[in-house]
Amino acid sequence: MPDGTSDRPKSTERMSVHEARQVPWLRSRPKPLGDLLDEGYLDAERLEWAAGKAYDPRLRQAARVLLDWQAGLVGVGADSWNAEAAPPKERELLHAGISLEDARATPWPFGPLKGQPMGMLSETRRVSLKDLAYLVENAWEDRVRRAAGALIAIRLDQDLEEPPPPVGMIRVVAGKRSFAERRQLSLAFLEGVIGGALFAISAGYFVITLLQRRTSAHPRITLDQVFSSPESIVAFAIVLTIVGGVLFVAILAPRLVFDRIDRRIEAYRRGEEGEEKVVEKTRRALDGHWVLFRNVMLPGRRRSDLDIVLVGPPGVLAIEVKTLRGKYRNVGEAWHYWAGGRWRKMTKSPSRQARGGAIALSEFLKADGIKTFVPAAVAWADQESRVSVQDPTVPVWTMDHLEDELGNLWNGQPLGQAEQEQIAAKLTRLCQAPGKGQW
Repeated sequence: MPDGTSDRPKSTERMSVHEARQVPWLRSRPKPLGDLLDEGYLDAERLEWAAGKAYDPRLRQAARVLLDWQAGLVGVGADSWNAEAAPPKERELLHAGISLEDARATPWPFGPLKGQPMGMLSETRRVSLKDLAYLVENAWEDRVRRAAGALIAIRLDQDLEEPPPPVGMIRVVAGKRSFAERRQLSLAFLEGVIGGALFAISAGYFVITLLQRRTSAHPRITLDQVFSSPESIVAFAIVLTIVGGVLFVAILAPRLVFDRIDRRIEAYRRGEEGEEKVVEKTRRALDGHWVLFRNVMLPGRRRSDLDIVLVGPPGVLAIEVKTLRGKYRNVGEAWHYWAGGRWRKMTKSPSRQARGGAIALSEFLKADGIKTFVPAAVAWADQESRVSVQDPTVPVWTMDHLEDELGNLWNGQPLGQAEQEQIAAKLTRLCQAPGKGQW
């Protein structure tokens, strides 16, 4: 690349920092990016996500501008400030002798933060209102005092801003017991059957042995007879070893079986907890325009269910929730887990599971003449495990960005109100069939 040129898109260069700050964030939190920066909600990680994954091209562009600004790659001089387009609060700051751009770019004058832009320190709450007030009263440079006063005004204005009026909570409809819950019950029942059978066998053996000893006419063998010759000692040792081995196996084998069953029950329990976490995040991210369906059991799919189905204005989405412990990676369609010092292929691909459920749901809706594409996604619910993703065939959403991903759905293909109601009614009837219930 020639010297003095930038690899950023030309469209990014045409958007000023002020314009980028006015672009609204996702529908789940529809505030301007500048406000969310001031509140400390937006950080570099979220901006990186928006620059690469947001459906709205203007949001991607604005996020890239703000990232470049934070990195010092975008100029923030007064010539880039549009006073006429600025909102009233920022026009007041301009007429007071400093633009908001210049105030943000002013270096912090002292301490371990010296030299860092005051705007970034204020936005990320690394400096408090008390710190800014101290600068207003004690800073030697006039620019620093003016910048501190400007940032205080912005902070106070944001703190006093009223939240947007709510439109209601998302409606949640639950099907019958989830696949994970059914598996827990069946494994607990199996554990009980095995334990009962072992107890019955042990009790029967004890009773039969006791009866045989009472009715047996054979004389008892004494220790003197056992140790009377080398041959009898060897025979006694062999019998004792066999009996000890049988007892060890009889005690250890059930223990191993029970431990394996307990581990599987624990894994299914974690899966249920992961689904609960995803549902709670979804409740916070989406509003009353949406309906969330849980544990949707489609006809012909008795060995699995759809963990979560969302129906809203942008369309229908099937989410497969995974709560797996350990280290995983997803490259394209393939999934692997780390064990024994190397990557091993997973027998069940979460991507295929999610896509298979979405296809089955699309076919189920098509039976009533509802033709709509159902995208799939994998929600990675265990925050303790690590997953790396590269060119996935199905999106993989971690819990850190789940709310942002859900807010990003608003930019998808719109679904008519009549179709939404038809789909929601069909899934509600399925979930409320005999033996099923609603939250």
